[in-house]
Amino acid sequence: LGYGLSINFTDIMWKSLVKKKYPDPLDYQRFMGNFSSAVGLSTCIIIFFGVHIIRILGWRVGALATPGIMAVLAVPFFVCVFMGLEKSSLLNVAVGIGTVQCLLSKTSKYALFDPTTQMAYIPLDNESKVKGKAAIDVLGSRIGKSGGSLIQQGLVFIFGDILSATPAVAI
Repeated sequence: LGYGLSINFTDIMWKSLVKKKYPDPLDYQRFMGNFSSAVGLSTCIIIFFGVHIIRILGWRVGALATPGIMAVLAVPFFVCVFMGLEKSSLLNVAVGIGTVQCLLSKTSKYALFDPTTQMAYIPLDNESKVKGKAAIDVLGSRIGKSGGSLIQQGLVFIFGDILSATPAVAI
């Protein structure tokens, strides 16, 4: 639920900044294609090391890596957006930090967070596993994503666009 809400807010805001930096649709698609390739490559690399990270540092570190990365990198991202995006240098910095934040949060989710959530089901009996996974996977992720979308629609309705709603999203 928390991941769905958080990634929804930061991802949409970051994509709005990328569209502002790359107004030409071809440039925007090229950037997003390169970003998707980088997420795939970095996820493969981290998955290889993720097993060792969880084994050496423990389940808790693996589970908390994604929220920690998202929180730590959200601060400079929102600071750049609050400083104003009229200057192209600040827009470039905000897009750069947002790109790193989205890349690392998606990579750590796929390579660390998802496996640790699956590990949480191991000690449960079969019936509890099925019910727990259904409740968490279906309800938790869907409510997080759809709830984030609903809140964003309300913010766009109130503020006019998502970048104007930055103070509300940052809170």
